[in-house]
Amino acid sequence: MGRKRNQGKARKAAKAKAREEAEESHRQQWLAELLEEAEEEEEEEEGEERGSDNNQPNYERQQSLAGCGAQMPPSEFFNTKCKHGLDLLSKADDTCFQFVHAFEDAYFYEASGANISVCLIAAEDATLDKFADVWDDSAKMEIAISFLLCTGTQYFLRGNYADARHSAVIARYFEQRIAVGLKQTQALANWPKINEVYEGDVHTLVKFFRKRIPCSCLDPKYDEVKSITKMGVCYNPECSAPLGKVERSKTMYCSRCRCVTYCSPECQKADWKLHRPSCDECVARIAKFDAKREYINIHKHKH
Repeated sequence: MGRKRNQGKARKAAKAKAREEAEESHRQQWLAELLEEAEEEEEEEEGEERGSDNNQPNYERQQSLAGCGAQMPPSEFFNTKCKHGLDLLSKADDTCFQFVHAFEDAYFYEASGANISVCLIAAEDATLDKFADVWDDSAKMEIAISFLLCTGTQYFLRGNYADARHSAVIARYFEQRIAVGLKQTQALANWPKINEVYEGDVHTLVKFFRKRIPCSCLDPKYDEVKSITKMGVCYNPECSAPLGKVERSKTMYCSRCRCVTYCSPECQKADWKLHRPSCDECVARIAKFDAKREYINIHKHKH
């Protein structure tokens, strides 16, 4: 009986090992294809510099290339000396970059016509079990954010604003996740802040990256766009503003939950019936969060 049990365990272990080897082989092939593509793009860029106008590289992609950094430093992939604050990668970081790639895969899978919050939450749900060690470790989450800032900055410098925007959205979502779930410095994610980089202007997008990277690579771009008016979003679906976008300086938070913004008291009043259920839920969570912090602080002083 014991021999059969041991044989069964051995077969399971062999199958698991074979599956891991197959997955690693597939990932190695994928990385090789990315490297080959990057080399082709580099050759095309060199051709452009010599005056060639054929075979223009297309940087607008449906999916982000985040994840390639697991075994390939961004400085090699992007052909740039500056890594925008990202440290050289080690084997210990490999899981973090696999995590970014898996999150982006799930995020883009949901992205077609879906609300940005739906995409982000679905991507978290899809990666929560496999990458629990990353989600539960603020240091690993910071590594993931650092990679997104590096790739997003480089996308921006290449003129690929679409993928730069997606990198910024995911990075900010991770920042909010750390604040709420790990460091517990706030009760709820600040969705207006996330939406700012998703639906906002290029000024907001450049400032987001420039504020978080230690280099000056985006300084020239910031000088170009800093005069652009920062735009915010009115959460009233019936708002008369085009696409609900208004000057951010004119927007105001819901004073109860601070989870939505409006362009005027009229829009806030018009949306109240729709917003109230989620507002009540948020207020309850904030009250619970504040009560817990107060309890902890009282017991700290006692001891």
